[in-house]
Amino acid sequence: MINVMEKMVLYFILTAYYFATIDGSSLVIALVAFILFFIVDIIEHRFSVPAAGIVYLLFIFISLDWIFYMPLLTLVIAYRYGVYSLLTLAAYIIFPELVMLMISTFVIYMGYLRMRLLTYEQENRKIRDQLTSDNLLLRRQHNELLKNHEKDVHMAELNERNRIARDMHDALGHSLSTSILLIESLQYIKDEEKIKQSLGLLQERLKDGMDDIRTSIHQLYETSIDLEARIAEYISGMGRYQTRFRFDVTSALDHELKMDILGIVKESLNNIRKHSDAEMIRIAIREQTDFITISVKDDGSKRPIAKKGMGLLAMQEVVGKYNGLFNTFHDDGFTVHITLYKEGEDR
Repeated sequence: MINVMEKMVLYFILTAYYFATIDGSSLVIALVAFILFFIVDIIEHRFSVPAAGIVYLLFIFISLDWIFYMPLLTLVIAYRYGVYSLLTLAAYIIFPELVMLMISTFVIYMGYLRMRLLTYEQENRKIRDQLTSDNLLLRRQHNELLKNHEKDVHMAELNERNRIARDMHDALGHSLSTSILLIESLQYIKDEEKIKQSLGLLQERLKDGMDDIRTSIHQLYETSIDLEARIAEYISGMGRYQTRFRFDVTSALDHELKMDILGIVKESLNNIRKHSDAEMIRIAIREQTDFITISVKDDGSKRPIAKKGMGLLAMQEVVGKYNGLFNTFHDDGFTVHITLYKEGEDR
């Protein structure tokens, strides 16, 4: 389509110049030139352009007026055969026409630029196809890595479960077998003092077994809770709000601290949903050497009431367990800022 438009513009320019320059210019030549040079776009044959060139040369020997359409022939050849369009300039040696020579030279330059443009487009297409292929390859590799990661996580979970089950079996099996032996020995003991001693020993064995079970269950809880993922899950439930979440915790936290942090975040989000007209919520969990800071801030315009609700009071109780700090303030929105010491009960 672009070729036809460029050819059409050049044709009208040449025709206008032809009729303005030559007295007794022929409308037949103009119409035949139009048919001759535009039919090559209809008849897509490899010999259509050479055939049009031969016919044009025959016409130019019949009438010199055809020299005015030489740039059109140059354009057709330039778009089809590139540098071979330079051969048309030889015609101006026989038929000197300075204006036509200048137009033909300009047309050749246009053809050269067009060839370069086509080359760049082909190179860009190759690069685009290569990038598309590389992108698909990267996606496949990424999916494979995700699958391998899921397998590794699953295997780690199975190994951890097996370890905990083995520890529980060893601890509980030892405690139970010892307790059974003590119970069986009681039926042969007649001395009440020895019976009391055996019962005391039996009680200690059972307590040790219970402590071992609690320890194993506690370890299971610690390994099963992903604090960052659980908080992100809470945030995803705040559908209509824009959210920003920052989680800078690298060390392993015990199960109780994790649950308390989750409770604080959840209660803060519930308060925003119930009492705030906010649009943006920012949540930050940061770890320092001895303490964890929790900050939940919204951009609501409503100021908090003086009396604290049940949610804030519950959070204060949690903070008290860790001898921590509990602060709320209103500055371009309501903020809850909490500090929990990792070894709060020992401080």
